[in-house]
Amino acid sequence: MKMTGTHLGLLLILVFFTSQVFADDNIISLEQSGDNLELEIVQIGFNNKIRMLDTASYINNAPNLDIHIEQRNAREGHLNEVVFDEMSGSGNSLRIGQGVSLDDAYDTTFYYDNWEAGGHYFEIDLYGNNNSIVGYQQNNNGNDGHEINIHIAGSSNDLWYVQKNDGTKTINLDVYNSNNEIAIIQRGNNDTHSATIELDGNYGTDFYLLQDGLNPNGGRTYTIEQFCNNPAGCSVSVTQND
Repeated sequence: MKMTGTHLGLLLILVFFTSQVFADDNIISLEQSGDNLELEIVQIGFNNKIRMLDTASYINNAPNLDIHIEQRNAREGHLNEVVFDEMSGSGNSLRIGQGVSLDDAYDTTFYYDNWEAGGHYFEIDLYGNNNSIVGYQQNNNGNDGHEINIHIAGSSNDLWYVQKNDGTKTINLDVYNSNNEIAIIQRGNNDTHSATIELDGNYGTDFYLLQDGLNPNGGRTYTIEQFCNNPAGCSVSVTQND
């Protein structure tokens, strides 16, 4: 495994790694191969990035990874981002909190709320079976928005993600697999919520989308393509509250 950092740089993890970074403009790049990794990163500040080392990097065929990432963005007009260009393996657990909060899918802390500024981006291409992604994007102090781009391929993968409070909220999700449980929540007043979802077939699909918040001008949009082909699979539920 190789890690490179600029500014408050970080180096080397074999089994368990925790980093808490307090300055701005921190970059952590990852290249990981192997199994049973426990990785925890906390970045406090703004212009923070966690991403693959380069376009040829990946987390490859690595089962039983436990990845916990938390970013807090203290200044409006700046972006914090987490990008895993490609990750493959089975039985992996990712908990990605930006802004932070949680209270369910079955928590495991985060919280914070000293008036997060927002400005969050999360992207992952995930391949494999029995993986779980749980996450949060929240702000309470500014109009910087939230964006999520997720591509999942495999079987029996679970996803629960919340985008909350001020600013534009965008999610693009492609799921090429079966037997999933997926819940997306976009919540906030007087802002725009957008969800573009593609759910592939041969069975599976248990999908829930909530777009919630007071907005007299509307601002809640979604597009869902779903190709289940039944034998007792499927189920798409969408709720919009203005």
